[in-house]
Amino acid sequence: MISLTTPALLTGLALLALPVIAHLLNRHSRQTLVVRTIALLVAVTATQARLSRLRRLILLLLRMLAFACIVLAFTRPVWINEGLANQSHSNNAAALVLVLDTSASTNQRIHGVSLSARTRGTTLPALDALRSGTDVANIVLAHAAPQAVFPRLSTNLPALQNELSRCTPCQERADFTAALGIAGKLLSEHSGKRDVVIISDMQATNWSDVAGNDSLSDLLPKGTRVRFAAIEETVGGNLAVHDLRHFPSRPLAGQICDVTAQITNYSDQTKQVPVTATIRYGTDQAATESQTVNLEAGEQQIVTFPTQVPSEGVLTVTFSIPHDDLDVDNRAYLAVESSARLPVLVVSDDDPQLPGTAAYYMMRALMPKGDANDQFVAEHIRSPELAVKPLNRYAAMFVGYLGQLSVEAAEAITEYLDDGGGVVFFCGDGPVQENLAALQVTAGDQGLLPWMPEERVWFSREKEPLRITSGRWQSRWFREFDEQSQLAVAQIHFEQVWAAGVPDPNAELLLMFSDGTPALGGRLSGRGQFVLAGFSPDATSSDLGKHGAFVAMMQILAKSLRPDEARSRNAPPGTTYDFPQRFSLESPHAQLQIQTNDGMAVPSRTTIHADGVSISLLDPKSSGIYRVTDGDRTLAAVGINVDPRESDLEVINVVRLQESLKSMGVETDLHVADAWDVSLEYSGHPLWGNCFALAMCAIGCEMFLLGLWRR
Repeated sequence: MISLTTPALLTGLALLALPVIAHLLNRHSRQTLVVRTIALLVAVTATQARLSRLRRLILLLLRMLAFACIVLAFTRPVWINEGLANQSHSNNAAALVLVLDTSASTNQRIHGVSLSARTRGTTLPALDALRSGTDVANIVLAHAAPQAVFPRLSTNLPALQNELSRCTPCQERADFTAALGIAGKLLSEHSGKRDVVIISDMQATNWSDVAGNDSLSDLLPKGTRVRFAAIEETVGGNLAVHDLRHFPSRPLAGQICDVTAQITNYSDQTKQVPVTATIRYGTDQAATESQTVNLEAGEQQIVTFPTQVPSEGVLTVTFSIPHDDLDVDNRAYLAVESSARLPVLVVSDDDPQLPGTAAYYMMRALMPKGDANDQFVAEHIRSPELAVKPLNRYAAMFVGYLGQLSVEAAEAITEYLDDGGGVVFFCGDGPVQENLAALQVTAGDQGLLPWMPEERVWFSREKEPLRITSGRWQSRWFREFDEQSQLAVAQIHFEQVWAAGVPDPNAELLLMFSDGTPALGGRLSGRGQFVLAGFSPDATSSDLGKHGAFVAMMQILAKSLRPDEARSRNAPPGTTYDFPQRFSLESPHAQLQIQTNDGMAVPSRTTIHADGVSISLLDPKSSGIYRVTDGDRTLAAVGINVDPRESDLEVINVVRLQESLKSMGVETDLHVADAWDVSLEYSGHPLWGNCFALAMCAIGCEMFLLGLWRR
């Protein structure tokens, strides 16, 4: 029994009339030969005439066979196996859901052929193996937000094939758990034979999440068989550019800014990689700089390009490396926002107007001129306000004297750190140990303190003066701290400090007291950094706040914090990105929108708040620079880049994956994609490939006979 997937194309059999007409025209054609003599003519026998007619008949049949096979191939005939079609199911209709991997890694090319084209070619035989009008199917596209082609299982197989032909790989990361959940929901409405067929490059970084998901068996109806059609001969190596950062995170106008990218060699060979950085400020002409790095197999290196931020606005950088078999990760984008003045926050429970307090000295160190010429705009709040204050708008936070820190205030500080914030905590009067312990508990197992202060120590200015005598002056923290400032700091006497406990192994010690104990240290926490000072600038602890060196130290710390803000301002394709800042519209007719570098508007969502307007970039489909604009003005920008996990093309051990799934009660089997069309066990076997092969054979035989008979 043969079923036709698209029987309407049988009308193409009318083309069989063409070779018949050509044969008849050739039969009745006459050709006049003019010769000088008939002596050389040989009499044509009747047998030769019959042989000529036989040859023309053979050519006619071969041409008609070729035309018929080509037309039949387009109807996609399927040979129905009645034994399998009549299996003992309450509903003998088969249900098939194809889960097609469209993640960024499927953009790779294998021997010059795109992997996505191979997966599409592999998927078609699965649909052809179903009975048109009886069996049902659907396709689930596995990317960041998986979705089914149709809302339900459908018997419209030609429509599914048409949708499949239009599928292209994206630049997103696949969520296979969600994709299998959608497949299970579709199959739960079917009571007959159920199969989920997964066609994927089996990338280890993607499938390892599935292997560790114990709830996978709950996503699929009982009795569902999961079948893998793995693509063999995937690319063995890849070069990628990712993990873009810039330092400082919010550079000031005219400041030198280092933009960095990580280059990773995922291949098993040594590579020499030229890296190009195209730097563009606003609409100015782009500047291009290059470096070359040598990478051993599996090695990664960070390349740095220093650039000067000319004025307030957005600086964009495009990093690129040469093309390879996976091009989507050979370009990466970074947006650097600069400003004339940075907002910083001073948190303390003392009076900033009272001379001698820590808040008094910190506010004046951050705004020494007290006008618009200062680089920072400092705002003072008390600790209870931390729980209600939107902290993500501030470039840095400085904490002085505090009373008892509430749980809500501690949580606000740790959330600020997790989002990429930078905090400097000065230890002076008050319950320092209790407040730091509350922060440590709120931070969880990872912690945030470089060390825990043990006790407060008093020093006599005459007998045993304590000074800061050494530090990491060449580090990124204090490279702007000149030698004169270093000497000035060394002359300051400290009368009251907090003795440091054992430093955490992850702590970075920045300044040291003359007795060899830490004075200032930092530690990464979340995406931000926590800096602990064992001293305070208040007048009862030292004369530090009265010196110009303290102004220089505060200015440098304010510019050096938030080292990972650039990472928090990046997002992969397929994920909604919320711009952290609030925007104010200068005119009632202004309208915020998000545009690509080419000026094309993309989907966005705006929300009106009491203190401004927030905007979100909705599921960007490709990497690049996306700008928030108000007319011709660019207000902010973000770089969208491929998830770095998509660059590692190592394939998971499918056998172990099968064993892991079987332990959850999921029945699985594995087929190689190239041979999958002959290993299906559905009720039909596609014949369209055989029709094309027979048509090619008929055309080949015709050409061979014509050549033979003309000799």
